[in-house]
Amino acid sequence: MTQAESETAAPEVSLSERTSRGFAWMLAQTLGSKVVGIVNQIFLARLLAPADYGLVAIAYMAASLPAVLRQTGIPTILVQKGDRFDRWANAAFWMELALGALATLLMLAAAPVAAWFYHAPILSGLIALIAISAVPNALQSVPGARLTRDLCFRELAAIGLGYNLLSASISVGAAFWGCGAYSFLLPLPLCVTLRGGCYWRLRPVRVRLNPQFHRWRAMAADSGRLMAGGIFGIAPGLLKIFALGLFYSQAVVGWYSFAGNLSGQVLVLLSANLAGVLFPVLSKLKEDPPRQVAAFFRSARALALAGVPLCLAEAVLARPLLLAVFSAKWLPAVPLLTLLALAAAINIVGGPAGNLMQAQGRFHLGMKWSMASAVLFAGLVFAGVKWGGPAWVATADLACALMLTPVFLLSATRPGGGSVSAIAKIYLLPLLFSALALAPAALGEFFCPCLWAHPWAELALSAITAPPIYVILVRRFRRADVDELAERFGKLLRRAVA
Repeated sequence: MTQAESETAAPEVSLSERTSRGFAWMLAQTLGSKVVGIVNQIFLARLLAPADYGLVAIAYMAASLPAVLRQTGIPTILVQKGDRFDRWANAAFWMELALGALATLLMLAAAPVAAWFYHAPILSGLIALIAISAVPNALQSVPGARLTRDLCFRELAAIGLGYNLLSASISVGAAFWGCGAYSFLLPLPLCVTLRGGCYWRLRPVRVRLNPQFHRWRAMAADSGRLMAGGIFGIAPGLLKIFALGLFYSQAVVGWYSFAGNLSGQVLVLLSANLAGVLFPVLSKLKEDPPRQVAAFFRSARALALAGVPLCLAEAVLARPLLLAVFSAKWLPAVPLLTLLALAAAINIVGGPAGNLMQAQGRFHLGMKWSMASAVLFAGLVFAGVKWGGPAWVATADLACALMLTPVFLLSATRPGGGSVSAIAKIYLLPLLFSALALAPAALGEFFCPCLWAHPWAELALSAITAPPIYVILVRRFRRADVDELAERFGKLLRRAVA
């Protein structure tokens, strides 16, 4: 190997290790948080009514329109600038603070309007709690971006776990004391403020009195594209809650919100963490598109191997899961959870693909994709929500995932040689292996109807049969990917023990 080749290979090994280490830290944090979150969700689902979930979903929907000002993408821009971070940090801080203050005022103004429109006075207080968290969120953006740029994933993981522990403890306590829908939002201002304090202590940023308005204009182009992409990115979620809240009761909105939250757990556990780790790493490879896209495909294949079976298991076992773990009052959410979990299986690599596009600096294209998704989804939702009900909205989610996500992946990977066959390799085998692994449980339910009366037995049968079948199939046909994952995480585990 020549000296030039050695210099090229060294950063790849280093970045590969840092990606694995960062993903392991963030995954460990999320696993810990999910244990806390699952316990928290079980308590809240048993203590609160579906209507409480619906009220919180409507509150977030009403607050999201003013909160769009917080979707500036400034932390993303700072990370993408790399070594020029300090030059832009001061202007970014003041720009974030100004937009956060404006978002707070607009949300407070929107609160009584939403309460009047939905005939629910409690919405004023719920939206106010969201509003007063906007400024603390803005204050932590720049030091949080510095932590991400410096690949300080261990620190981010520790802070994230602490945030979730404190938030869950306050929520359950509030629900136990009869706070109703407020239980979800009471922890928000305190927890956001404490998290920001940790960020500033670990990575303080020098702030001057001069806001450097001339740099605001320089950031506005990319920030505007990211903000527009953010607006259209959250638009489908807003449309769902708005349409359901317009035609159906708060309980129906609560069932849909609950199913959406449950189906998104795998995305948060794996996809969101990998996306957060991949973005700063892929940004460092922006001058070498083939290596950048190759790194993305390696991560996407591993992500699909781990995430697709979890999503499909959630779809197949929706009824016994809701009945056994939560309670019978959530049974109307079964078809919604099935459809949304199937959509999550397709969307699982969508987040990392979006981060790849941002790492390439293709903010304008990302904005166009968000617009196209929002327009298509809006058409599907408003074409049938009044007659098709919540199931139609969940079907629209699945249809958009099937139509748009593979094309989005192709568009994101084109600059580095992405192809249809490479994208097909991400999905085909995990989907096939997951279906085969879950077949015994599905057939057992079909041929033995008594399992319907014993949801825990059905869950136990799936837990016993599905994992061994899936592992055997994966090791037989995707051994290279499995061995690579095992080797990387084995090294990380040995380091952690040492």
